[in-house]
Amino acid sequence: MPACLAGKEALNGVVGSGSPRKEIQDLFEECEEPIKNFLQGDRERFTAIIMASFETMEQKVEDVLKIQCEQRQKLYQDYSLQIMNLNRKLSMDADQVKKQAEKLSNMFKEQRKFIHQSLILQKKRMEGFKSLCEQYLEKLELLRDSRGNSVAEELRRLIATLEITLLMVNRQQESAAAQQSLLDLLFS
Repeated sequence: MPACLAGKEALNGVVGSGSPRKEIQDLFEECEEPIKNFLQGDRERFTAIIMASFETMEQKVEDVLKIQCEQRQKLYQDYSLQIMNLNRKLSMDADQVKKQAEKLSNMFKEQRKFIHQSLILQKKRMEGFKSLCEQYLEKLELLRDSRGNSVAEELRRLIATLEITLLMVNRQQESAAAQQSLLDLLFS
């Protein structure tokens, strides 16, 4: 670059032979090649830096995309597993509800059957009670008609028979209620 320095001195008027325009042009021609070389070097360095930056950015983008893809796959697998577990639990719950519904249906059928049997039994007992009352009234009429001394004795005997019959009916009802309670405990 000594020629460039000489060119600067020529511009300042230190060196002074020839036309100043020619000297400046010569000076520029002498400095043009080193400036071009310097600029070419800068351009190559700049291109290398930009290429390295693009490669680094491209690698970072690829890494980010790879990480996001892995995260999406993991998230998909996690949610798929959770959904499968939930679906399995829902199926199990539905099966349990179905079993409980069948059990309740069977219990209601048993209750209906028991109530029907209880009504039939009550009807028979009421008919028996009615029959006893009719017999009592008939015997009472016979006693009135006979007007014997043993009227009081016959009444006592009939009342005792009626009381025994009522006690037996009451015990049968208690026995049926106890059986029903045992059935209820068994099915609950």
